[in-house]
Amino acid sequence: MTPQQGATGFMGIGMLSSLFGGISQYKEGQAEKSAYDYNADITLQNMRAQMVASQEKYSQLVGRQASSYARAGVDIASGSPLLMMAATAGRGGQEAEQIEQAGTEEAALQQYYGRIAAWKGTLSSVGDFLGGMTGSLSNYYKMFPPTPGATPSASPEGVMG
Repeated sequence: MTPQQGATGFMGIGMLSSLFGGISQYKEGQAEKSAYDYNADITLQNMRAQMVASQEKYSQLVGRQASSYARAGVDIASGSPLLMMAATAGRGGQEAEQIEQAGTEEAALQQYYGRIAAWKGTLSSVGDFLGGMTGSLSNYYKMFPPTPGATPSASPEGVMG
């Protein structure tokens, strides 16, 4: 085996190593994206559960108010008692809206972070691959610089000597 063949073999190993490193970076980015997407789904599920709990809480509160007014002999179909129950129901709706907005924003943020992680993984993979390729070729040409005046060949035979 000639020194050029040995160097070419090492260059090939370096290029394969950079390819596998790049694939690994890409997969890490995709896994991180999946984790963020999962967190976003959990956030949305929790938000829906909080909305249901809030609606139940305010429905029970309006029911207790109606029962209290009825026990006291107050007409709940008009006037202040009706306004109080309507206001309570309105507060419940506002709280549900706030819960929904906060949950939706948090989920959207998680999904955004996931897209950023996937993009970062893709860029890192390309960077690792190109860096490894450049390093391998640079080492090869340091060991075996091209002869002055020779035109480089694009064929594999020109590289392998």
